[in-house]
Amino acid sequence: MIPGSSNRDTVPSLNGVLFVLGKGGVGKSVVAAGLATLAAKRGRRTLLVRIGESLEAENAGSSSPARTRQGFDELDLEPRAAMDEYVQHVVRIRPLVERITRSEIYKKFFAAAPGLPELVLLGRIRAYFNDVLRDATPRYETIIVDCPSSGHGLLMLETPFAAFRAVPVGPFARLAAQIIDWLENSVRIAIVAAPEEMAVVEAVEFKEELAERTGLAPALAIMNRMRLETLSRDARAALTEVDAPSGSNDALLLHAARESLRRSRLEAFHRRRLARGLGLEPLLIAELPNTRPTTLADALAEEFA
Repeated sequence: MIPGSSNRDTVPSLNGVLFVLGKGGVGKSVVAAGLATLAAKRGRRTLLVRIGESLEAENAGSSSPARTRQGFDELDLEPRAAMDEYVQHVVRIRPLVERITRSEIYKKFFAAAPGLPELVLLGRIRAYFNDVLRDATPRYETIIVDCPSSGHGLLMLETPFAAFRAVPVGPFARLAAQIIDWLENSVRIAIVAAPEEMAVVEAVEFKEELAERTGLAPALAIMNRMRLETLSRDARAALTEVDAPSGSNDALLLHAARESLRRSRLEAFHRRRLARGLGLEPLLIAELPNTRPTTLADALAEEFA
């Protein structure tokens, strides 16, 4: 059990669709890969979707999911590839699909239509969510979406709502309405932050803007790279009473202990601020020796059902 996380009311589930968002540099992509690895280790059919600026993927450039060493399927989903898949899904006649997707009119329309790339990206993820095997069971029990960083991620989530308000009729309006229903009823949003001023501020601002623009709310908060250093009550008291000659080994030890206490208090402050701002007690991930997906999966193991 990660220290400090036991007071959450419920244990989060790995089932279903989880969109992972956060400020660049907080470890969002590492956390997403760790969640996918954990789900796969527990026997769930899992897909990790990376969008836009997410970290490089083994399956970069492919138009379909491919199995990774960790046991989950992975897909780098680019807007143009998603649009081509959407056309193929609608038209279903291969020669006609190729003719459409190679035309200059199609290319210019895709480049000029505002919000279309984001709408189609979400539509393709929803299609993977709805995909079933021959026995009618879901192809994927868990879908982890490694979203672009906060600003771009917010734009992506807002697009179907804005598109439907702007043009409430036609095929793309129907697609937008389907995506809105899916986001509201089948998708959970996780916000990743680090114990740093800007990361926490941006996480809280994202939550507020998400509610204003879409009515959606995060279901999970994750505070990554916590040092979680603690001193006993006696040790903290001793720091205020003990002194040592400058330059001595004892002075160096006292300095290290005081720095540890300062960092601990700062981490606690950022954690409380994130919890108040999001209305969620964050799951804490300690600073780890490496960022391999298996390491993150082990760190998260006791936190997810």
